[in-house]
Amino acid sequence: MDAQSTQEAAGSTRRSFIRGVAQAGAGTFAAAALLDAAGVDLLADAGAVPGGRTEFSRFRAIAASSADAVEVPAGYRADVLISWGDEFGRPDGTTFTYGFNNDFLAFLPLRGKPDEGLLFVNHEYPSPFFLHGQEDAAAKTAEQLAVERYSVGNSVLHVRRPRGGGAWQVIESPFNRRITGDAPVIAVTGPLAGRSGLTIQGEDGPFQVEVGAGVAGSLANCSGGVTPWSTVLSCEENFQDYGADNYGWGGRYEITSYADYGWVVEHDPYDPASTPRKHTALGRFRHENAAYRHVRGKRFVLYMGDDSRNEGVYKFVSDRRFVPGDRANNLRILESGTLYIARWAPEGRRRFREYGDTRPITPAEGRGRWVPVREEDLVDTARNLRARFGTDTFDEHFATNRPEDLEVGRDGSVYIAFTNNDADGVNDAHGAIRRLRETDDDPTATTFTWRDYASGGPTNRRGRGTRGFSSCDNLVFDEAGNLWIVTDISSSSLRGSTEPKREYAYHRNNAVFMIPRSGPNRGVAFRFANMPVEAEGTGPYFTPDGSTLFINVQHPGEETPSRDGARPDDPQTFSSWWPDGNRTAGTGTPSKPRPSTVMVTREAGR
Repeated sequence: MDAQSTQEAAGSTRRSFIRGVAQAGAGTFAAAALLDAAGVDLLADAGAVPGGRTEFSRFRAIAASSADAVEVPAGYRADVLISWGDEFGRPDGTTFTYGFNNDFLAFLPLRGKPDEGLLFVNHEYPSPFFLHGQEDAAAKTAEQLAVERYSVGNSVLHVRRPRGGGAWQVIESPFNRRITGDAPVIAVTGPLAGRSGLTIQGEDGPFQVEVGAGVAGSLANCSGGVTPWSTVLSCEENFQDYGADNYGWGGRYEITSYADYGWVVEHDPYDPASTPRKHTALGRFRHENAAYRHVRGKRFVLYMGDDSRNEGVYKFVSDRRFVPGDRANNLRILESGTLYIARWAPEGRRRFREYGDTRPITPAEGRGRWVPVREEDLVDTARNLRARFGTDTFDEHFATNRPEDLEVGRDGSVYIAFTNNDADGVNDAHGAIRRLRETDDDPTATTFTWRDYASGGPTNRRGRGTRGFSSCDNLVFDEAGNLWIVTDISSSSLRGSTEPKREYAYHRNNAVFMIPRSGPNRGVAFRFANMPVEAEGTGPYFTPDGSTLFINVQHPGEETPSRDGARPDDPQTFSSWWPDGNRTAGTGTPSKPRPSTVMVTREAGR
């Protein structure tokens, strides 16, 4: 099948708002479900999930867990598709290795092939301890640095399942591809491409950097999004970690001299020979994701969050209009436009008297307006805007509590996951989901209203599967309009870690929840899946037929290097063995934990 026909197929068949949900996977076996006799049975309660049933809304909520396994409800199974270190390749003999710490994931259909598709996956950051064992940046060899650079970036996988059902498999295909931390050369677009002498307002005064016209590879790839013209947006987040003083990469990765990383990168998975592009018009900050909204007759709009405490929410309004079927036009939409930052009133942050409180001392609703970002501020948007507005004003009206994922609902509302914020005077341990509505339902409007939609933290509900979520991250909607969330509690704060925090003891491992948006259980978070030790679930995404949920399990066992006596060559010192073993149960093979992509399906006959 030629690339053009597959591009057209994806544009006509993919769902605009569904980004998958629910989380799971436990090695190559179905994880044990923890049933809660006191919980609501969504399978039996017809009123529990209004708006229609889906394959992933008919479950019985499970209990919290600290097990080293992915656990899903009875009637579901989870299987590993691919893990860090696994090889995949092309018919010409070219081979690739699946990267580390997989995050965002998108399933892209192939026209006329309901049992085939492409998976686009981000690989966010390396772990020197697990990759090669050398954590001292100054002592790393050239070979070790090369291993790290190869471990990040992106993977494109061609997947297929047997007709009539069965497990998906990665197949040999010309579509298969890797983008790494230093290859290929990525084109740069927009107002800052190839420019030098760009000013950043640093803590010790201003300094100048340059942006390449072409940049070697991509890194820090966190979440992302899919465009209606069938490209994928991959967001570079913690770009500040790769210089000589951190991972030790040096060179063009030094943020005090260069601004080659920290952008939104556009990819065409359907064309393995295509050149990815970094769009400077979208600003440079710790990009978490990119969610679009398009209304006929209006400019194209992209919403983004800056995933750091006390940072902002952004909106890009394109100069060029989206024209269905005009691919040449649409591929230039993100090259020029106006970037805005949200100004919240009466205040942007949810603040609490004490860390761990669940009742904020700030208003739960208000109004706001979109303030344009100047071109000269794009190169390091957050720091330059803080200098422009002043710290006090920025913290009161622009800062929020770590905006991670943003998603657009069916009604055009924008849902924002505020993960948490432990800054002095904020004390937000559990985070919340906020709903933003543009004035007159116009995505290009310059004003909006907002209301906090769902709050994290322990509840007073007796059912173990409904005792509350914390630190929400990715948000997705299912076919019935229910909201699903995955959680991102820091591994060092979880039960069983080196320095657990009591505020998260009730939650145990990170998990996935479904929140019905209407009916008798509106606003109640039902736990669908549990992650392994020190892992989080990321990148949930449904196949177009709704029968399979793909999800990434990121950084299992990531606190291992901080434990006394941990050794890269001794699995007995690792905090997780997943997916090849279960450390807490002492079963399977003691081995390095491997970030993996899993597929969740209903069991046959259920």
